[in-house]
Amino acid sequence: MSTGHSARALSLAGIVKSFGGVQALRGADLSADAGEILGVCGENGAGKSTLLKVLTGVHPHGSYEGTVTVFGEVRRFRGTGDALAAGIAIVHQELMLIPELSVAENLLLGREPRRFGLVDDFALEVEARRILARFGFGDLDPRATIRELGIGVQQIVEIARALAPWCGPRPGEGGSAPSEAKVLVLDEPTAALTKDECTRLFAILGDLRAKGTCILYVSHRMDEVFAMCDRVTVLRDGRTAGTVVTKETTPGEVVSLMIGREAPAERAPKPTIDAPVCLDIRGLGLVAGGRAALSDVSLTVRRGEIVGVCGAMGSGRTALLSTLFGCAEGTVTGEARLDGAPLALGSPREAIAQGVALLPEDRKGKGLVLAMTVAENLALTSAACGDELAEAVLARKRIRELSIRGDTDTVTLALSGGNQQKVVLGKWLENPPKLLLLDEPTRGVDVGAREEIYAILEGIAAKGTAILAASSDLPEVLRLSHRIYVLRQGRVCGELAADRATQEDIVLLSTGAGAGDPPATPTPSREPEPKEPTLERLQECAP
Repeated sequence: MSTGHSARALSLAGIVKSFGGVQALRGADLSADAGEILGVCGENGAGKSTLLKVLTGVHPHGSYEGTVTVFGEVRRFRGTGDALAAGIAIVHQELMLIPELSVAENLLLGREPRRFGLVDDFALEVEARRILARFGFGDLDPRATIRELGIGVQQIVEIARALAPWCGPRPGEGGSAPSEAKVLVLDEPTAALTKDECTRLFAILGDLRAKGTCILYVSHRMDEVFAMCDRVTVLRDGRTAGTVVTKETTPGEVVSLMIGREAPAERAPKPTIDAPVCLDIRGLGLVAGGRAALSDVSLTVRRGEIVGVCGAMGSGRTALLSTLFGCAEGTVTGEARLDGAPLALGSPREAIAQGVALLPEDRKGKGLVLAMTVAENLALTSAACGDELAEAVLARKRIRELSIRGDTDTVTLALSGGNQQKVVLGKWLENPPKLLLLDEPTRGVDVGAREEIYAILEGIAAKGTAILAASSDLPEVLRLSHRIYVLRQGRVCGELAADRATQEDIVLLSTGAGAGDPPATPTPSREPEPKEPTLERLQECAP
């Protein structure tokens, strides 16, 4: 993939960054050349996004240790504006658009064409159309409001906005595009794009590389990384685990760098669960916004069994749980049965009535009312809700059972992450569910509280509840599960026995690295996972 450009575009050396007591980066290094696409890989939590936020000024100079050098000059960015002025742009993993504004307004936010001191709406639309056409997205209506668009189209607008400074001067302005000292950072850019949209994006990136742009490409998808990138830098536990040339290595070797070669901690063998099947999914599909988030998913969970669900971002983990809880937006096909009876997939209220409970990924935003007390939150889905005396009695019982470090009248916001998660779990236990759905059950929870939560979940399973747990934390999945299903691009791509599986087995399946040589043309995921249920929808379902 030689491009003819060899100047060192950027270098990050010895970057150390902490958030409170959590050290996200521990002396990470990264360098890339002009005209190079550098893949940046690592498991969730490895430090990829944090390192790139240092480069792009999201984390300003002074909030980290280490040195950032761009085209031979040491830089001390005070914010994203300084990074942009230096020719560095980023497409974040999370969309940064303003929903109430139009496509054109988002594309040119902060640099709108003006006439007599006011925004020239006509010129704004013309310029937006030119930018979209330049990058192969000319079919987008620049007048459409972002809120009206699907997630995939929003992602295109986000990418076009980042690329806009390099599309040349406006007609009549003269001059030239910004300095060739430019760096483009893409953090999981294809998670919401169709195959055709990805093909257009890859063509644009190839064109930019040929013109000398340095591109950092963050992705979990090994087929994309090996098709697009010249080299790959791998982060692990906040450190640089190594940098390899894609032509001289294999996806398996990159995966080994991602997870390390340390012997995994011994896991107690999980007993085989021979109980009746509780959840039986056959050919489940979900189409949202014209794209498939799930395709022909079939799996089972027995009573008392904990089944893990793994996969990279956009693989369909949350889509699966949302569909089973009745809160997915889109067209559902296939069927799911709970204890032999058809499971209603139309609303959370119906799901709860049939014995399904959900622990959402965002416990603060969607699982709790932080301004309410522990007692009030614990009673949200029980008959005690609204009865102050009954709430207090129930809360004392749950606080004792779950070892919640707080009183009945403690405001939930004041609890630690682990204790908040126990409260979310506790609110479902007055009427024990037949099926418990877990989405990232210990995200943001310290090590000690994790083990307590694992013990609680194992206790719930031991009483006959079937548990389906989706997590990006591979050690967690291996620790908790009896069996593991791996998802890729909305499909089940493998089933593993947890006591015989390794992290490498899971990563190879989830990235497609174990399925033969990477294809010449990447085939990314077609649709992001639907949003989780809102807190309001959960509260509506309370008895």
